[in-house]
Amino acid sequence: MKYLPKTIIAGIIALATTNLAAPVPAQTTLAIRGGLSRATTSAIEDVPESALKARMGLALGASATVPIQDNLSLRFDGGYVQKGSGAEDQGIEANLFLDYIELSGLGAINLTPSGSPASAHLLIGPSLAFKTGCEATATITLGGEASTISEPCGDDVRGIDLGITGGIGANLPVSEQMTLSVDLRYTLGLLSVDETGDEDIKNRNLTLQVGVGFPIGE
Repeated sequence: MKYLPKTIIAGIIALATTNLAAPVPAQTTLAIRGGLSRATTSAIEDVPESALKARMGLALGASATVPIQDNLSLRFDGGYVQKGSGAEDQGIEANLFLDYIELSGLGAINLTPSGSPASAHLLIGPSLAFKTGCEATATITLGGEASTISEPCGDDVRGIDLGITGGIGANLPVSEQMTLSVDLRYTLGLLSVDETGDEDIKNRNLTLQVGVGFPIGE
């Protein structure tokens, strides 16, 4: 019996060593994100491309990232994003302000070696956006004086938008309870925003967001 304590101690040490060497299962991460949106549209008939300009706006939201394999996760995003575009030519400036609630389901492919403290990943997947606001404005400048006309778009602009989103991101753990992240994403709209069918105008949107993530679960 005198060897029993030594046997128990050796077993505990072996078990602890095994657990330390085993990989820690990846965790689901919830994150809040905020940043900027640079929105444009595809070419507009009778408007030269040199006259088109981007709309700078906000991109705010949250996400949940669920690990599937060592190098693959699914990321579900939802948030508010400002899109649209503008044009300016010969003293006339026109703007289309579009606001959406956008949902996306993205595959996140890890690009860094296992065990690296920081990680980089590719993002790609579909998106679905629901219009929450739309306003069209026109400003005419004559003789140094400007006059602006503004009106809601109404049913002339499609209520939903489908898109393909791709991008790249990076995560940096700052503690066991918090991770900092940055994402650069581009969304290519697949449907014309013009509900009337007179124009084939599709959204183009580039977003840069920073976020704070919180791992949950085991």
